[in-house]
Amino acid sequence: MFGSYWKKEWSTDSIPDLTGRVAIVTGGNTGLGFITVRELARKGAHVYMLSRTESRALDAIKKIKEELGPDLTPNIDYINFNLLKLSSAKGAAEEFLKRETRLDILVNNAAVMATPYEIGPDGIEIQACNGVGHFALTVPLLPLLKDTAAKPDSHVRIVNVSSMGYIFVRSADFSSLEALNHKGWTSWGRYGVSKLMNILFTNELQKRIDESGTKNIFCLSLHPGAVSTELTRGPLQSWPILSPLVPITSLFLKTPLQGALTQLYAATSPEVEEKNLRAAYLAPIAQTQDKNTLATDKDGKLGVQFWNLCEKLVKEKA
Repeated sequence: MFGSYWKKEWSTDSIPDLTGRVAIVTGGNTGLGFITVRELARKGAHVYMLSRTESRALDAIKKIKEELGPDLTPNIDYINFNLLKLSSAKGAAEEFLKRETRLDILVNNAAVMATPYEIGPDGIEIQACNGVGHFALTVPLLPLLKDTAAKPDSHVRIVNVSSMGYIFVRSADFSSLEALNHKGWTSWGRYGVSKLMNILFTNELQKRIDESGTKNIFCLSLHPGAVSTELTRGPLQSWPILSPLVPITSLFLKTPLQGALTQLYAATSPEVEEKNLRAAYLAPIAQTQDKNTLATDKDGKLGVQFWNLCEKLVKEKA
């Protein structure tokens, strides 16, 4: 079973030349984001690492350059980005727009996972920021993404890293901030709702982009797999009793490189266009997977509800 789940046909060797392309990766200083930045830069993209702590980002950039070796000169820059503050997310987009005239790849990778209930600086439950924070970053970048898509030989991608955790969500309500901050869910329940947000955002984003007449932007969401990364800090904060099990469970988790393959595929593979994977949901490694009824959101009402709430929150708090 696991052999077929982690198919090995697609690897970083499959990433095409990205010279001249510009990319953004949120949460790029660690885990899947670190690997994504490294592999995009390895193939020639100019990559912007968006993360909260400058010192950690600069250390990560230094480490990437060391890992790539003296024969490569990766082009990686840092922009401050705090997923929990809408003004920071919107500000990161504005800073990027001051620096660049194109954007080919946006990988919304940053996340918090299964943390204890906590209201963030904008009055939003921190796991809900997995969805709302990336909305605040992405929407201001849409005009540039569309401009880039209109250029010759462009291949524009918006990749939202979700999780199969969304399948445990039976219902969702994004009608108000109070509904978003619902305290009744467990830590994992709130995480699942936030990952549902990522999928609904992908659906609605693709719909709006297509309706605008832009056809060369592909939006995808995905489950990276069960991966050993720093995201495990959240569950350990919620359940410290699990700490002794970490060395054991790590034996059954995939490496960050394995986990990053699906988002690298979504961001770079020509197959995305060849197979017309608009608003597609992917599972490891680089396989399309049907979404459940809630995430498919056939009538689009839940996606519109989430979009409208995000617009309201960004207007009020950013």
